[in-house]
Amino acid sequence: MAKFQRKTRQERETEIKEAALDVFVNKGYRNTTMEDIIAGTTLSKGGVYRYFSSPKEIMIAIMRDGNDVDNKFFREIRQEINSKEDICNLLADRSLDKILSTSPQKKLYLMFIYEILYDKKLENIFLGFEKQTFIQLENLFGDKISFFKDKNQEMNRLFMSRLINALLFVHALFSDKQILESNKDYLHKIFFDFYNEYL
Repeated sequence: MAKFQRKTRQERETEIKEAALDVFVNKGYRNTTMEDIIAGTTLSKGGVYRYFSSPKEIMIAIMRDGNDVDNKFFREIRQEINSKEDICNLLADRSLDKILSTSPQKKLYLMFIYEILYDKKLENIFLGFEKQTFIQLENLFGDKISFFKDKNQEMNRLFMSRLINALLFVHALFSDKQILESNKDYLHKIFFDFYNEYL
């Protein structure tokens, strides 16, 4: 018989978030209850509530994890970036990857954005994540470009962020994914040219 292993706090939180993501994707955020999430874990009701008090709190934690993953990616690839052209290509590639992804995390991200219509506190959380990403990019690439630290570029940064989110929704909502996917090279050129002009 296998020896019982006690899970760490991080392992329990991860289990809860993974169960919640599965329920969110299959039922939708608005239809998800804590009971649904608890049923997808090996923890007791009290065990889950020890870590999270609501589906909203779990959703925000998953969004924070996603933002951390993005920022980790940029840190890891930093050594491979040697020129403005490299940065433009990197940002264009990441923009496209985000738009064309079909991951469960993307689906939850769209639910999170949609909920801003009904919960303005989520807008502040989103803006915080967005600002954190801009600061991370400034720290990593600020010695090569001024785009992420120049106050005069703030509207351009926000424009590109909003454009990417709009295309995320278009790609997710409609069943004909080919509309955007077959124009991937053209979209890459749009992003590259934008970054090349303003970086």
